Amino acid sequence: MNLKIKEAGTARKIATISFDADEVTAKESEACREIAKVANIPGFRKGKAPIGVIRQKYSKELKDELNRKISTEAYEAVLADKEIRVYSILKIDPGELSANNPASVEVTIDIEPEFDLPEYEKFELTTHPVVVSEEDIQKELQSLCDQRASFDVVERKIEDGDYVKCSYEGKIGDDLVADLVPDKPMYGKQNNTWEEAGQAKGLGVDAIAKGIVGLSKDEKSEIEASFDKDFEVAPLAGKSVTYSVEIHEIREKKAPAPDSKDFLDSLKIESLEELKKRIEKDLELRKQQENQNSKRQQVTQKILELPDFPLPQQAVEDESKNIFQNHVQRALQSGSKQQEIEEKRDELWKQSQTQAEARVKLTITLGRIAEVEKVEVTNEDLAQAATREAMMLRKDPSEYVKELSKDRVRINRFRQDILHDKTLEIVASKGTEKVCEIEGDHTH
Repeated sequence: MNLKIKEAGTARKIATISFDADEVTAKESEACREIAKVANIPGFRKGKAPIGVIRQKYSKELKDELNRKISTEAYEAVLADKEIRVYSILKIDPGELSANNPASVEVTIDIEPEFDLPEYEKFELTTHPVVVSEEDIQKELQSLCDQRASFDVVERKIEDGDYVKCSYEGKIGDDLVADLVPDKPMYGKQNNTWEEAGQAKGLGVDAIAKGIVGLSKDEKSEIEASFDKDFEVAPLAGKSVTYSVEIHEIREKKAPAPDSKDFLDSLKIESLEELKKRIEKDLELRKQQENQNSKRQQVTQKILELPDFPLPQQAVEDESKNIFQNHVQRALQSGSKQQEIEEKRDELWKQSQTQAEARVKLTITLGRIAEVEKVEVTNEDLAQAATREAMMLRKDPSEYVKELSKDRVRINRFRQDILHDKTLEIVASKGTEKVCEIEGDHTH
């Protein structure tokens, strides 16, 4: 057997594995003996039929088995070659095979290119101090109180923080906004919707939330809303909209006092002091996790900023298709029409390719670091990951693991995701940590 390799494009090669006639004949005889052991031929005991009869009776099966054996031998020869790093094997073409004749098998492969690994131990990663202030504790405490608030109907003018049921309709001159943005009804017309008075949250029309303060039940009013020139909903960008608003119901939010017995009992806490200590501990853990997530994001960004190298073509193509399908699915779920998606198809595909290239670059780089760091994925890692996903999908974990065990492609994907996750953790832990004292000033 002889192996030769030639270039076939960016990060792609074709390996030609040559077998002499004796090697092919030996494989054909081996296949013939294996078939003879299980063949049932009238007039002969099982496994006792002459080879000539086997060749005549099972010619198709013999040809298929010879193809499989020679292809497997070629496949293993490519993987064993130390001069190339195989990313994926795309095609194996054994041609026409027959005993007593030499054969040449072509194996098309995408390869991992050679590149310099970054000095990831020297990555500078920014974190925040894990310090919990009294203000942090009070904010979290207020949030817990708000979650257990009651909302009582009141007969008075609307005040900041009230929850208000109202209806509204917007116009630009004589044009109904609902007609201009039919896929964004929150900006056009709403019947019996709820607004938190005085609270501009960037969701919906902030001017309405602010403008209803001071109104009473059954009162009607007109509220002007001005949208920025770069507003994401194009027909409204730079425009002023007049909203006709009618108030239906006013509810006052009443949060429990943090030291009240009912509130503390609902949390199974003995005292306010104990609750504050628990909040402080939870916030510390949360800040630590935020720092760790931030470090992982920074590592990812630093890898993507490294010099580019040739990427396996098929990997980029397959990843592009997956990302594109996800884009389309999300667009449909958010209410976009098929025609709108078709109009943006080229743009979506271009975005998908860019994201796919980044993902494949990250995959290859992390895979190479995993080799250096001797990162391994255990069966326990796989079981834990499958259980977590089952819980997210609200499926029975044991049944889900059984289902997953039959799908080699998904198992390999799981394995790769786990490997990269563990590798990211290692790189993040080895980087040089720089504590940033300015709140919110993470470097990504």
